[in-house]
Amino acid sequence: MVTITEDISMGKEKVKVPVVNELDGSRPTEFGYTPVCISGPNVSVPFNSPFYPGCGCQQALCTKDKCSCIQSYGPSYNEEGCLQIFNQPTEFSQPVFECNSHCPCSRSCQNRVVQNGQHLQLQVFKTYCKGWGLRTLENIKECTFVCEYAGELISIKEAKKRAQELTDETGNYLIVLREHSSNDDQILRTHVDARFHGGASRFINHSCNPNLIMVPVRVDSIVPHLALFAARNIDSGEELSFDYSGEFDYWHSHETNDEHHELKALQDQRKDRKSCQCGAVNCREYLPFDSSLYSSESHQAISPVNG
Repeated sequence: MVTITEDISMGKEKVKVPVVNELDGSRPTEFGYTPVCISGPNVSVPFNSPFYPGCGCQQALCTKDKCSCIQSYGPSYNEEGCLQIFNQPTEFSQPVFECNSHCPCSRSCQNRVVQNGQHLQLQVFKTYCKGWGLRTLENIKECTFVCEYAGELISIKEAKKRAQELTDETGNYLIVLREHSSNDDQILRTHVDARFHGGASRFINHSCNPNLIMVPVRVDSIVPHLALFAARNIDSGEELSFDYSGEFDYWHSHETNDEHHELKALQDQRKDRKSCQCGAVNCREYLPFDSSLYSSESHQAISPVNG
């Protein structure tokens, strides 16, 4: 095993994230490391301006019988900090609200998980057929927070522009998260691109049977953290994966693209479908493709950012 670097985060994570290559002499392409999302071109977002009032808890640790945040939006986590909303299936991504900077509780509060950052031992490694990947170096319990999908927060307009510029050489690091807005006729879309700036999560590969699920978590901004939680118990040494389409057993989006629209969008752009190498029994053979980034919207969509 050849260690490329002891810590690709360069001290920006609480734990080192090493990079190893057991197959050849290649190295990951250069990018700017960031553990959290940053503003992309022409995007100005108040990441530290809470849009809901903090709790009035006077103790260091909030309790569900006294904390207004937990009473209003939770409880989202159990005493071990594990997500506990899997038993509440919805048709779109179900958001989580943590205590924010207006709350007097401590950083060790039960309702502060994602904002405390990555704490697990993870490792970037070269895979046999999927480029680079990310694996865990320790056992992970189901529903545990693993890491955040960090990158540039971009507008719908910029997302479409970047999607049309993608090639096999550039790779696709653009993730689109969909949520219900307060208006049932609208969908709130968050676009994060980790191609030029991102964290260790940018190396996570797609799987049609993933061991991670993406959950929008809000702390000090209307813009959510794209938090990845363990969908089941994960063994040490196992590669991490999530479904790039956003679909999962618990949450399914009405905005999924059927195969006909996907193929037409690809043909219009003279692009080929990329085969999926996840190896799952239920593999869909091709990587998910968001045709909405190549065509005009057929539904009302809004974004937490402008630009």
